[in-house]
Formats: sequence, structure tokens, C-alpha cells
Amino acid sequence: MQLKISKYIDDHASDMIAALSSLVAVPSVRGAAEPGMPYGKEPARALSVMLEMAEKYGFSVKNHENYIGTIDFDPAKETALGVLCHLDVVPEGTGWTNPPYTLTLSGGKLYGRGSADDKGPAVAVLFALRALRECGYELSKNVRFIVGCDEENGSSDLAYYRRKEALPPQVFTPDGSFPVIHLEKGMIRGKVVGKVQTGARKTICSAYGGAAVNAVPDRAYAVLSGFSEQELTAAKEVLPKDVEASFERKNEAVHVTVMGKSAHASTPEEGKNAVTALFMLLGALPSDDGSAALFAELSKTFRYAETDGTSLGIQASDEKSGALTFVFSVFSFENGSFEGRFDIRFPISQTSAKIRTKFEKSLAKTGLKIDEWTASEPHYVDENSEFVQTLLAVYTELTRKKGYCIAIGGGTYVHDVDGGVAFGAEFPGVESRMHGADEFIALEDMLLSSKIFAEAIWKLCG
Repeated sequence: MQLKISKYIDDHASDMIAALSSLVAVPSVRGAAEPGMPYGKEPARALSVMLEMAEKYGFSVKNHENYIGTIDFDPAKETALGVLCHLDVVPEGTGWTNPPYTLTLSGGKLYGRGSADDKGPAVAVLFALRALRECGYELSKNVRFIVGCDEENGSSDLAYYRRKEALPPQVFTPDGSFPVIHLEKGMIRGKVVGKVQTGARKTICSAYGGAAVNAVPDRAYAVLSGFSEQELTAAKEVLPKDVEASFERKNEAVHVTVMGKSAHASTPEEGKNAVTALFMLLGALPSDDGSAALFAELSKTFRYAETDGTSLGIQASDEKSGALTFVFSVFSFENGSFEGRFDIRFPISQTSAKIRTKFEKSLAKTGLKIDEWTASEPHYVDENSEFVQTLLAVYTELTRKKGYCIAIGGGTYVHDVDGGVAFGAEFPGVESRMHGADEFIALEDMLLSSKIFAEAIWKLCG
């Protein structure tokens, strides 16, 4: 079987590239809700593209009000397995050397926003199903491929679906890494707000930075008024050496740009947070009002290069899941009003309630207060379960490398699904630049993933 399936997938590599190209071409970032399109036009368009392809290949498809779509191998049979993928993406951000919404094949890599997270894996699943069907393999039980449109912003799509239908008894998602992710830290996303007096001669007129709450921001900006060249130079000197900043004078105002490096919020140590670096610079200015004092306090509480929440008093760690991570990722400041968003990933030894108590205590000295707080507790699946052991065996068989379970700080699409695990699609040692510029999936890896998925589906439903 493996040889037959492998040949089919290799022979259809160009079709897989074309399918991924059609999905990457849709900038499916969540937008404003419209009638019949809860996440805006583009996520709905991406879902339509996927369901049309699946229907063309002979599968039974259903669009669930543009929240989510389902693709069934054989809906007449009992559904034993669910595979979850999402078609929404984070904003493209900056720093691309390839066009983010045009799939580019270069050096064996397929570049484009969503190529790794999660459109490339979705294509790999679709062609695994297609290979099984067109090679004549009949499953004894149905597998349901579920494609959603809101994973990057909280998975309300999956919540909507689950209010209507139960998920299959076994679920995996290629929204992570191989071999198998069985532990995911808890996640908290929140917003803080505050207000200070502004309008003096020397003042911070406005500032903003960040694009997505679950990514380390690589750019941050501010508009200043009334400061001398010497004061600006002195403030710039407080920045760490690995951060760049530029000033541009436009009429009476000075425009500031701070440049860092993006990274996923689950691995913030890999990035350079432009927002918290800007806090340092602005806090070092001698303003005549409360604007600089606010940023000085922010820079002490949300320290540049500190990723474990020590200054907030929320640091924590355990042997199974590792250390807590904290990222202050998006903010805006105008007319004295400040609001900012943050991302916390916490170990299984903690609860979101305990973290909030500590967070609020530390926040008090900044003059800010929590305006929003959304939390999900850690996710853990026993690595000795038959389901997990089957997936590990498939991985070992097709890669000739030992399968094992891993714990991560990132949240996958199965975070709130009992018994669900992440199975692919990033291979060990590969950094796909997920959520960053020039995101990619290697063509060879996409083909191998598809073969692994086909074998896993056959073992679980054959």
C-alpha cells in the first residue's frame, strides 16, 4: 500500500502545488463580519476554494455558514476519525523577500503566508484522502476532514461547530509538529487600558505597534513633539544594541520607528520585541506631561528581552511543560489613551486564575487595568493511549526515525478537544518561519506529510 500511495502522491506533486497556490492567493486574515460571513470575505473565500476542490475530487462537502467546512470520505459510515486544519492566517507583517500571497517555489521551498500554518498541511490531508480514494482503498469507517476559519483568533469556528455536532472520538490536527504533540501549555490573551494627561509642549503625541497578539512584534512607531535633538539622541541610547531605531522629522513632529524581529508568541526568545523596546525609548524622554512617565513604568513592568513574566510576578515552570512565556504584542496610544494586548502561555502546574491574581497586583503600579481576559487551561493527553501510539508507529514506519511525544507552548487547533493531539506537519529541526516573513513549507516535507496522513487514516479507519 505504501508504495502505491507514495507513487500517487509524488505523481500529483504539481497538483498539490497548484492547490496550495490557490489557497495562498487568498489573504484569509480575519476581517469585519458581514452577512453570512462571520470572519469577513477572505476567510469565507478560502473555505469556498477548499470545499470546491474537495467536491471536485468526489468527496461529500458541507459549508457550515462560513464558520467551518466538513469533507467526508464516506458519510454513510460511522465517523471514527476527525482531522482538523484551519484556512485563516495571521497578517503578513513586514520583511518579506517573496510576495506573501503568491506561492513561490524556490530552492525546494514553497513560500507564502499560510504555507506552513495551515494551508500546506490542509493540502497534504486533502491529497492523502484523494490518494486513498483514487488508489481504490475502501475505509471501514469514515474520516471527516474539518477545515475552519478562525483558529488564529480563538477557534470560535470550532466552538460553533461543536454546538451543532459532536466531534469524532479520535481527532488529530497537522497544526503543529511531528512526531506527536500531546501537551500544550495554557493560554491567556488579554487587553489592558489606561489614560494619562497629555498635550504639553514636550509630549508623546501617539504610538502604536504590533500586528497579531500571538506574535512578537517586529515594528513599533511613535510621533513626538517638542524634544531637542540631544534629548532624542539620549533616549535612543537606552535601547539594547540588537534593536534599531530611526527618527524622521516632519514639520514640527518627529516620527520614530523601532525595528525588531518577529517570532511566534510560544517561542518569544527567538524574537526581538519592538514594542517593549519602544517603551524603553519613550520612557527615557523628558516630557512635560504624563506620557513619558507612563512608558517608563511600562518599560519596567514589560521589560525588553524578558519572556517569562518575572517583572509581573507570574514566572512559573514545571518539568513536563517548561516555563511560562509572556509577550506584550500589540498596543496603541493616542490623546493620552493607552491600550495594549498580551499573550501568556503557562505550564500545567498553574491555573489562569492564579496568574490573573498576580498579574493584577503587578499591574496596579502602572495605572493600567485589565479590560479583557480570555483563558484556556493546559491540554494534556496520555502518551500511552492506543491512538497516540498508533500515530507514533506510523511516523516511525514512514520516516525511519523514532516517534516520541513532545510538549509545546504554542496552542494547536485541538487545544480544547479532549484526547486530541497535533500530528505534524512541521518536521523536527525545521523552522518554517510560521507567523513571520517568508513563511514556507518544503515541497518534500509536504509530500511526506501527505503519505504519513494517508497511512495514519488507513491504520485508524481501514
